Amino acid sequence: MRIPALLASFAVASASSAQTPTGATPEPAPSVPQSGAEAPRPPDSVDAEGRPTESNRSAQEEIVVTGSRIRRKDLATPAPVSVINRSEIAASGRVSIGDLLQTLPEQGNAINTQVNNGGSGATRVSLRGLGSARTLVLVNGRRFVPGGTGADASVDLNSIPTAAIERIEILKDGASAVYGSDAIGGVVNIITRKKGATELAAFTGTTSRGDGTIYDVNGTTGASAGESGSFIFSGGFYKQQPVWAADRSFSAVPLAYDATGGKTVSGQPGSYSQGSTTVPAGTFSISACKKTTPAGTPCIGRPVANPANDPRIALLNNLINTYKTSGTFILDPNAPGKLGYRPFTSDRLPPDGGDGFNFQPNNYLVTPQQRISLFASGETRVTSAVRAYVEASYVNRQSKQTLAPEPLVLFQENVPLSAQSVHNPFGVDLTQVQRRLVEFDNRSFTQDIDTIRLVGGLDGTLPEEAGPLAGWFFDASLNFGRTEGTQLKQGNLNRAFLTQALGPSFYDAGGVARCGTPKAPISGCVPLNLFGGPGSITQDQVTPLTFTGNLRGTNQLTGVLTNLTGELFRLLSERPVSLAAGYEYRFVTGEFIPDPLTVAGLTTGNKGTITSGTYHVNEGYAELSVPVISNAPLARDFEATIAARVFDYNTFGTGTTYKLGARWRIIDDLTVRGTYSTGFRAPSISDLYSGLSDSFPKVGDPCRGTVGGGGVPPANCGDAAGNGDARVQLRAQQGGNPGLKPETSKTFTTGVVIEPRSVRNLSITVDYFRIQLDQTISTIGAAVILAGCYPSNPNVAPRYCDLVRRDPGTGQITNIFNTAQNVGQDKTDGFDVAMRYAVPSELGRFVLAFDGTWLHSYKRTLADASVLDGRGNYDIAFFPSVKFVSGVTWSSGGLSAGATSRFASSFTECGSPTGIFSGNGLCSVNRSYSRRIRSYNAWDLFASYTLPSSAGRTTLAAGVNNLFDRQPSTIYNGFTAASDPTAYDFLGRFVYARASHTF
Repeated sequence: MRIPALLASFAVASASSAQTPTGATPEPAPSVPQSGAEAPRPPDSVDAEGRPTESNRSAQEEIVVTGSRIRRKDLATPAPVSVINRSEIAASGRVSIGDLLQTLPEQGNAINTQVNNGGSGATRVSLRGLGSARTLVLVNGRRFVPGGTGADASVDLNSIPTAAIERIEILKDGASAVYGSDAIGGVVNIITRKKGATELAAFTGTTSRGDGTIYDVNGTTGASAGESGSFIFSGGFYKQQPVWAADRSFSAVPLAYDATGGKTVSGQPGSYSQGSTTVPAGTFSISACKKTTPAGTPCIGRPVANPANDPRIALLNNLINTYKTSGTFILDPNAPGKLGYRPFTSDRLPPDGGDGFNFQPNNYLVTPQQRISLFASGETRVTSAVRAYVEASYVNRQSKQTLAPEPLVLFQENVPLSAQSVHNPFGVDLTQVQRRLVEFDNRSFTQDIDTIRLVGGLDGTLPEEAGPLAGWFFDASLNFGRTEGTQLKQGNLNRAFLTQALGPSFYDAGGVARCGTPKAPISGCVPLNLFGGPGSITQDQVTPLTFTGNLRGTNQLTGVLTNLTGELFRLLSERPVSLAAGYEYRFVTGEFIPDPLTVAGLTTGNKGTITSGTYHVNEGYAELSVPVISNAPLARDFEATIAARVFDYNTFGTGTTYKLGARWRIIDDLTVRGTYSTGFRAPSISDLYSGLSDSFPKVGDPCRGTVGGGGVPPANCGDAAGNGDARVQLRAQQGGNPGLKPETSKTFTTGVVIEPRSVRNLSITVDYFRIQLDQTISTIGAAVILAGCYPSNPNVAPRYCDLVRRDPGTGQITNIFNTAQNVGQDKTDGFDVAMRYAVPSELGRFVLAFDGTWLHSYKRTLADASVLDGRGNYDIAFFPSVKFVSGVTWSSGGLSAGATSRFASSFTECGSPTGIFSGNGLCSVNRSYSRRIRSYNAWDLFASYTLPSSAGRTTLAAGVNNLFDRQPSTIYNGFTAASDPTAYDFLGRFVYARASHTF
């Protein structure tokens, strides 16, 4: 874990981050990224964030603080900023900056490499849990290209070279007026190294179970020619090996919870295994008879006419007559009466008395990944007042996700099994056949993605010839970034060939099964046997149906940015009033192109169409810093700030945002600060132009009736009532909407910074935040659509029914249309608290650090005007009331050691009205059945020793993350492994070692 980042967080609690050259490198602090604050009085020549102190910096040096474009000599602004230093990153035991940032208490619910089903190998950051698209990621104050498999809305942190990072600055405030779109939850500004000696480093670590091994090697070298220029180059290789779900007790079996009773294979009261209803033995279903049921269609209670005395139809009628109320049957050679079939019991696994399939062992718990990264930057003096600079980076990422073999559901694919198939044991067309195709091996998705970034520009000071602007600083740059990659998909079936393999077939003269009819055989096709039980599908049946799909996608960002900043005049303060103004142009393109079969809908499983589009924007901004007074009674320093931005998008038009701020240092010990800002997020390319694609949310059909655990069907179900659909995941198609408008936000922060002179080296910050996000771009939600169409209250008019499609024969849901809309609202508020205390002693130097967030509320208004209360409930995502990171480090000479603790408080999850917990998230609606999820607390330890020599400096380090092997808290409503991969550590105890040498 991030021990230094933890103390960093403390250190940050007292500092507003700055884009300055790093001074002396401080010893590692606990890995606690510290909440932003005033620059504290440091114990040595660097402040709490490792930046040069006021007394140690050149009087001529000016810096840019994250959240502002104004260059200044002081480090303090009205907004809270956290900083994580390079030394803290190194001591954290995390070599991926995405993994490091996801331990921040202010961050939550962002995708990472622990996400297998639905993952893409990307790691993102989501400040305030508002979504990664609402956190702006910058590199050296400039936007970084979105990353992923194409048409992505946010940055993949795995595409940023880690070895090149000097520090990370986190602005926990809205900043659209300064940076434009996306800066709603906050800003992550990654500052790269500008200079450096030659350095080599190697890292390796593995879990206590010997899996999940990580290797990381990198090297950096640089040169400096004094004031005339400098150059730095770094390269690195990273490899993360997988962890399988079967290798952890908490994830080996899929779990659900029944508040009315039951038990798991482990004997835990209320908990039970919940597998898939699509099983290797295969099942088929018949529906309840309706007036509209065509003659000759099997249905419960009505035998099929059999004038030819076909033994296959006789077998079907025997089942119907024997099991008059059963709708779904499973192959079982030991079934009573030698029928060969019996009713399907439930989705519980066999040890719990059901017939369900355990898909977990076939899934990654932590996905594998490999990265190669290169980074270079340089600068040179063009004239005495003008500098030219360049930055370049390249990252190749290869990653993979693996799912259990294809769950083939014929009616969902609209492919029937023909009555004339040689493998149809019942002599009638069957549309409701399901089988887990274990003979086809796992489904897999493999990414190979390249990310390049090139930045070039000029900056400097305007000459005397510029008149009133003489001495002002200018910066003009061109920023180009592109991600381009492919994803190979394997394990799905070609639907066109599947239709042939399940159509009419016959045995030729040699007794070989052939597709088609004797007069019209189909070459290259082998009839598929869905009723022979596990292992009955032979390789000659498998080969014609499989294919490898090649998806390709891109993201591209081209931007021009110009800034001009300088001093205007003085009021009653030592510092002058300063102004910054600038212009920015961005052109963004993206595409996501699935393989041709997927686009044409000719694959089983998820289908999707092409996403492709562009947009451009012109923006102008101005920012004013007004130091009003300084060195006065009760006004050691008072500063006001104002910023505004005007933008024009070709997709939706024009708009403005603004920000107001104030910082009042009453006395040296106490500072009060606050901001108010408006913000926006422009619709991304995927929001606007995404093609329809499949998802399978955890929802059930309200009309299914008691067979599927749904109770009495609502009145307006009509012929769909009692269809017996037991599925806990239904297909929903998502897609873009070119008519979307931007999201808008209002953010308010206020806080205090306490630096008591009576307690040297102590800094405490307390900040309150409140964010309201309107016109949120989101889907209506499959659960909301179904609840709206089938309200439990008969006096409520149904809505959204036009978005639900059903099979006319079975009455079961085939599709839910869930495209993007400007719907609803998110509102959140709470407090950030941070502390850092450095204590020199004869035994060495101790540093205590704490960084925590107390969430007061998180409420989401849905499209139907219902309100979900996320704080302390698992109704939206992971929003516990309290999260913090705390730690202590000790250092003496070249030796340092420390410990860090990560904590998340307990919260509540709720089940359905029947007491079942399986992805419902109903605490905001019905708390009749609820359970408390235990708090989570994990500890990390680290130690390092630096040995100076004539050949340079060697540092050896070792540590243990999750020392006590704390397993993630059980969340039955969680989508993955009955928990949440964005909230907890799935690796378990992780032991690592690092060695580095600086020449």
